[in-house]
Amino acid sequence: MSAPSRPTANRLYDLSPNVKKLLSIDTFKGNMSTDEFMEKISSDLISQTKQYSGAAAFDPKPFIRTFENVLEELKQLRTRVQEQCDELESSTQAVEHQYKKDIADMQGAFQDVYHAYDSLETRIGDVGNTAIRIGEQLETIDKQRSRASESRDIIEYFMEFQEGNSERLSLLCEGGEEGQLKAAVICRRLNAVAKEVNTDVQARIGIEKFCESFEKEMLEDFDRAYREGDARVMGHRAKVLFEFNGGASCVQMYVNQHEFFMSNQKLEEMEELRKSEDNLDLSNPNVPPPEVDTSLVKLYDDIRITVRKEAGIISAVFPQPATVMQVFLQRVFAQSIQNHIELLLSRAERYSQLAYLRTLSSTHAETKRLVENLKFYCSKEVSLNSTADMSGLVTAASPEEALDRCMNDLFVPYTESDRYLSREKLSLNELFGRIIAEFLSYMQERKKNSARNQSVLTRTLNQISASTSGTMLAATSPVGEPASPNSTNPFETAGPDFQRNTNTTSANLVTVDDDGFKLLSRDAIMRMLSIHAEAIVRCVELTDSQELPTSIQFLYSVLLDFIGTKYLDIALDDVIEELGSKPEPDTSCFPVVANTTKVIQLVQKHFQTAIVPLVASAPSTHRSILGSKNKFMGALEGKSNDVLQKELDGITSWLTELLSRQKRNDFKPRDEDVIMMSTGTQPCVQIVDFITRIYRAAVKSLQGKNLETFLFKIGQDLHAMLLEHFKKFYVTPTGGLLVTKDIAKYEEVIQMFKIPVLNDMFDMLRQLGNIFLVKPEILRSILSEGYLARLDPSMLYPYLEKRVDFKSAKLDRVLGVSVDEAPAPTDSKSQRRSLYVNENTVIKEMRKNITNRDFLNQEYMAMFQK
Repeated sequence: MSAPSRPTANRLYDLSPNVKKLLSIDTFKGNMSTDEFMEKISSDLISQTKQYSGAAAFDPKPFIRTFENVLEELKQLRTRVQEQCDELESSTQAVEHQYKKDIADMQGAFQDVYHAYDSLETRIGDVGNTAIRIGEQLETIDKQRSRASESRDIIEYFMEFQEGNSERLSLLCEGGEEGQLKAAVICRRLNAVAKEVNTDVQARIGIEKFCESFEKEMLEDFDRAYREGDARVMGHRAKVLFEFNGGASCVQMYVNQHEFFMSNQKLEEMEELRKSEDNLDLSNPNVPPPEVDTSLVKLYDDIRITVRKEAGIISAVFPQPATVMQVFLQRVFAQSIQNHIELLLSRAERYSQLAYLRTLSSTHAETKRLVENLKFYCSKEVSLNSTADMSGLVTAASPEEALDRCMNDLFVPYTESDRYLSREKLSLNELFGRIIAEFLSYMQERKKNSARNQSVLTRTLNQISASTSGTMLAATSPVGEPASPNSTNPFETAGPDFQRNTNTTSANLVTVDDDGFKLLSRDAIMRMLSIHAEAIVRCVELTDSQELPTSIQFLYSVLLDFIGTKYLDIALDDVIEELGSKPEPDTSCFPVVANTTKVIQLVQKHFQTAIVPLVASAPSTHRSILGSKNKFMGALEGKSNDVLQKELDGITSWLTELLSRQKRNDFKPRDEDVIMMSTGTQPCVQIVDFITRIYRAAVKSLQGKNLETFLFKIGQDLHAMLLEHFKKFYVTPTGGLLVTKDIAKYEEVIQMFKIPVLNDMFDMLRQLGNIFLVKPEILRSILSEGYLARLDPSMLYPYLEKRVDFKSAKLDRVLGVSVDEAPAPTDSKSQRRSLYVNENTVIKEMRKNITNRDFLNQEYMAMFQK
C-alpha cells in the first residue's frame, strides 16, 4: 500500500527529465557512488554553462537551485522508502508468528507418530520373539522326529543283522554316491550300538564284518583313484570315510603311500650321506662356518615343491584339508627331516664338537626358513577354518601351529635344559685350549727349570688340565685309542692328530720377546674372540629369547676364564715372582704388560659390540655380566700395576748397586787414568747402558701417561741418588773433569725421556758438577748464576767440602761458612733456597704422586680407557 503523494512547492527551476529519472529507488539499488551521482545531476548544467561562458560570468544559481530541488526530492524518496520498510517489517512479523505456531503444531504431531512407531516396534518385537520360540520348538520337535525316525531305522537295521540279513544296507551302498554317504552314517551308528549292546553277539559280529568290508571297499576305491589321479572319486571316497569313522584310515593311506616317503632314491642318498666324510672344514675354527649341507638344502627344496603341490590336492580332495595337511607335515618332519638331521649331526660329531655345533646351528636356521615357507603355502592353499579331530590322528588347531610344534619337537632333544650350552662350553674349552697350548707348555717348562715357588702356577696348570684334557682327548684321539692314563699334561697326551693340529695352527699364535718370554699374539686373541663371537651367533639361533641373556653370560664367563685365569694371570704372576728373584731386572715384564693392555682393550670392544646388544634388555643380567667384566679388567690392571711397581723397585735397587761400585779414588785420578776414563767412569757407563736398555723396552710397551710416569720415577730416583752420591768422594781438579763427564752422560740419557721437569733437574745437577771443576778464583761467579744462585749455602757445603783444595783455597769463605763451624740451616727463611727441595712445586708434587701406588694405578687405568 503506497503512501499518499504530497503536494510539491512552487519551484523557480524545474528539474530536467534526466535528473528526475535519477531520483528513483532503482538508481540506488546498484553500486553507484556519490561522485558519480553528483556528476550525472550536474552534467546538463555544466554543458549549459559552457555554451554561455563567453557572454557572461559563471552563474552558480542554477546549480544551487538544482541541488536544493534534488535534496527535497531525495528527502521525500527517503520518507517513502522508510514507510515501505515499516510495512514490510509488520508483514514479516505476522508471517513469522504464524510459522512458529505451525512448527509447534507439527512437532506435536510428529511426537504422536514417534510414540505410535515405538509401540508398533515393541509389538512387532514381541511377535518376533514368539515366532523364534515357536521356531525353536518346531526345530526341536523336528530333530526329535528325525532322531526318532533314524533310531527306528537303526533298530530295523540292527534287527536285520540279528536275523543275519544285511541285504537292505548292501543295496543302499550300491545306490550311488548319495547312498554310500547314507550307508556310512548308518554303519557308524550301528557300530556304536553294537559296542554298547553286549547281549547279542551275532548282530555285533555281523555289523563289525559289514563295517570292515565297507571300509575296505572304500579304501580300495580311494587307492585306485589315487593311483589313477582321479581327484573327484578320491574326494567322494574321502567324504564317505570321513562320515564313517572320521577319515583317519583314508588320511593314513594317502600319507603312507605318498611317493615322497617311498622314493628309493632318497634311501640311497641317505646311505651315501651316512658314509660321507666330506666338509672337514666344519672342524676348522679358522675358516667361516660352511654353508648348509647341500643334501639338506636339496631335501628342503623337494619338501617345498611337494607341499606346494599337495596343498592344492588336499584342499580339493579332503573335507577337512587343514587336518590332513597337519598329518602330512608331521610325517615329513618325523620321518624325512628328523632322520636326515640325525645323520648330519652324527657325522659331524665324529669330527669335533665345533663341527657338531655348526651343523646344529645351520640346520636349525635352514629348518626355520623352511617352516616359514611352508606356513605361506599352507595358509594360501588350505582352509584353516576346519579343525575336526580324526580318530587316531594327533592334530593341532592349524597347520601353522602344527609346523611350530614339529620344529620344537625336532630340536628339543638337542637344546633342552643345558645340553646345548654344555656342548658349547666343551667346544670353547677345546678350541681355546689349542690356542694357548704352546704358551702353557712353555710356562710348564719354566716351572720345571725354576727353583722358585711355583705353587700358584702349579695349581692353575692343574685346573687347566682338569678342565680341558677330557674334552680335547675325546675330540682328538683316534677312535678306539685311549689316552695315556699316566699323563697329567693334556697337551702331551692329546694324541698325534691334536699335536699336529696344534703345531700347524699355533705357529703364528705365539710371540717371543727379546728375553725369550712367550706370549699369545694379537692374532691368537683375535682368533679366540672370533671363535667366541661365532658361539654367540649360534647361541642366538638355538636359545629361546627369554633365556638368551643368561646363556650369553654363561658363554662370556668361559671367555674371561681362559683369557684371565688360564693366560694373563699365569703370565703376570710368573713375571711378578721372577722380578723379585733377579738382582738385575730384565725387560720381560714390559711385553707382558703391553700384551695385557691390548688384550683388555680387545675384550672391551668385544663386550661392547657382541655382548651388550644381547643383554641390554635384561637389566639384572646386564649388571651381573658388567660386574664380571669390570672385575676381570680390574684384577688384570691391578696385577699389571704390581708388575710395573716391582720393576721400578728393581730398577732403583740395581741403580743403587751400580753406584756402589764407584771406587774411592775414581775422582782423584792420575793423568793416565783420565785418558782411560774419557767416556766416563765404569759405574756411569753401566748405568747409562742399563737405563738405555730399560728406556727402549718401556717405549715399545708403554704409552702416554703410563710411559711418562714410569720414566719420571726412574729419572727422579737417579737424580736423588746422584745428589747423595757426589757427597761421598773427594775430587781433584782433574777428577772434576770426570765428574762433569759422568753428569753429562747422565743428562744425555735422561734427555731421551723428553720430560721437561727431568731436564731441569739434571741441568741443575750439571751446574752443581761445575763447582768441582772451576778454579777457586772464579767459583764465586759460578755460584751466583743459574740454579746455584738460588741454592742455600748449606746445600752446597757438602759438595765444596769434597774438593781437595777446600781448606787450602779457603772455599768456606766463598759460601760465608767458617771451616770450624758445622753447617746448619738458618732459622729464618733465606731468600736463597733449594730449588729442588723447596721451591720447585712441580717436582715436589710429582715426587709425591709418583711414590703413591694409588696414583700409579689411576694412571695405568687411564690407558685402558682410551
